[in-house]
Amino acid sequence: MKPVLWMKSSCTTCRNARAKLAELGLEAEIRDYFKKPLEAAELERLLPDDPAPMLGTKSPKYKELGLKDRKLSKAEAIQLMVQDNNLLKRPILVHPGGVIIGFDSSAYEKLVS
Repeated sequence: MKPVLWMKSSCTTCRNARAKLAELGLEAEIRDYFKKPLEAAELERLLPDDPAPMLGTKSPKYKELGLKDRKLSKAEAIQLMVQDNNLLKRPILVHPGGVIIGFDSSAYEKLVS
């Protein structure tokens, strides 16, 4: 399975993640989910039962909806993320060695060691 980097091309952190993958020689399929939004079925496969780590807490929509004080079910999170992709924390690297949410340089390095 080829790794997939789910990202937003205008996001600096996402671009840093992509550059780190290139630096490590790790070829990944790039999926800009703002150009091609994630569908509910894709999110169903991607999200853990507790979707909290996948929520983009810096999103204005996150604050607007008061999600900080709510515990969302997976189904609720999926519905909200389909409506507004900014609620999905980025980037997300899906690799045979695991899923990394957000950019963590050392975690990326561990995947290739």
